Amino acid sequence: MKLLYLLTLFLLTSGLTMAQSEEPPVKRYLGTVELGYLYGNNKQGDIDNFVAAPSVKIFNGFRLHRLLAIGATTGFDFYNNLLITPFALGIRGEVFNTRISPIYSVDAGYGSAFLSHESDNEKKKGGWMFNPALGFRVRSGNSTAYTFAAGYKTQKAETVYTWGSNMTDQKINFKRVSVQLGFMF
Repeated sequence: MKLLYLLTLFLLTSGLTMAQSEEPPVKRYLGTVELGYLYGNNKQGDIDNFVAAPSVKIFNGFRLHRLLAIGATTGFDFYNNLLITPFALGIRGEVFNTRISPIYSVDAGYGSAFLSHESDNEKKKGGWMFNPALGFRVRSGNSTAYTFAAGYKTQKAETVYTWGSNMTDQKINFKRVSVQLGFMF
């Protein structure tokens, strides 16, 4: 009988210690603020110019699992003389539940040029954008972390110039390497 009590006590305590080793519950809200640059070529005629334009991105979302969070992304991207404000659906994920973990993100949506400066003879329009990225996250506290990510951003835009009865329609497809440092909360 004593052996049965000891065996039961052992099984109960081992079950309790295994329950404590499980992952803590995942915090549902996920927010990130990322600052970075968009690197690429700016071809003007026969001349290729390498450009590095600033970029700001804000993501607010709902975390379904450590591997998947869904939300909305907005921010500011500067291209040549064009300011694009992206409005996109964003997906984020963290691979491991460790202090340092690989991360991924995918943003797809529309980039608007409504904040871009226009003169009387030009009209600027945005277009569709797509931005996948890979990187890593380093936890700095209980629910905060620093992130570093690199990706590839495609942004369509259009500028229409009119002077007198003439009109020039310039459709542009910006293709840039994106590099961002961020703060996750």
